[in-house]
Amino acid sequence: MSDEVSSPEPSRRRRVLKKKRPSSAQSRDRWILSYADFITLLFAFFVALYSISIQHKGDDKKIAETLNGVFEAVQKSIKPISVGKPIIGQSTEQAAVDAKMIPTTPSNTEKKDSNTSPLPMTIYDVLNTTISNQFQGLSESGKIAVSQSKHWVNLEFQSSLLFGEGEYQLTNEAVAVLMAISRVLKAYPSPVLVVGNTDDLPVKSSRLMSNWHLSSLRAASVVDELVYQGVNPKLIAPIGFASEDPKVSNTSEENRQKNRRVTLRISKSNSDNLYDYLFK
Repeated sequence: MSDEVSSPEPSRRRRVLKKKRPSSAQSRDRWILSYADFITLLFAFFVALYSISIQHKGDDKKIAETLNGVFEAVQKSIKPISVGKPIIGQSTEQAAVDAKMIPTTPSNTEKKDSNTSPLPMTIYDVLNTTISNQFQGLSESGKIAVSQSKHWVNLEFQSSLLFGEGEYQLTNEAVAVLMAISRVLKAYPSPVLVVGNTDDLPVKSSRLMSNWHLSSLRAASVVDELVYQGVNPKLIAPIGFASEDPKVSNTSEENRQKNRRVTLRISKSNSDNLYDYLFK
């Protein structure tokens, strides 16, 4: 007689289902949006305070334009913008550019005499109008100047308007001005040389070896911004002359300031690209 050994039945284990907690990765990053909004508003607030502190008679419009320019310049690109002088503002010179596209209704006298029809606006006329209407203060202080010769229109900027001392990164004010200039260049496409010039003092920055580097990088920064704003890259190029092309002798700080400049040399002739215009 054999004993039957019955094996015990395996115990049934209860499986406890654990509920997965929702991932909080997204919620952890939401503070970035609020922080970015706060920084933008704080920046606009301090620009407004600075604008009010330098307010002169008739500057109310410029203060309003400053705030508009801040938001446009901050939101126009994801690349960093150097903190500098207050932005002059969003330019409304597009009306002057577009004016040439809108035919005016001739008067009865003009219909009778075709010789009295107005001449079309040139790029020199539009640049003059833009600067007089939007950047009059900069023009009166000598930071922007427009001139022309037989074959070129010259738009000259003092380096103190575009860059910090010894720097080649554009200031906020420079971005606002170049936004206005880019619209004119797009409406009147022509070959453009952006020429950088310095004074005869040696550079003090450890990042730059000489004034050749500084003048070339400053010209390249202006070209980069204008191309970013839509100017045809085939029609524009930078060139640096260091201190080899002074306007006046470098005998005083006032003269050195005049020699530190960036000039847009805009051709009065049309061409498909700058290289063919210069070398063919």
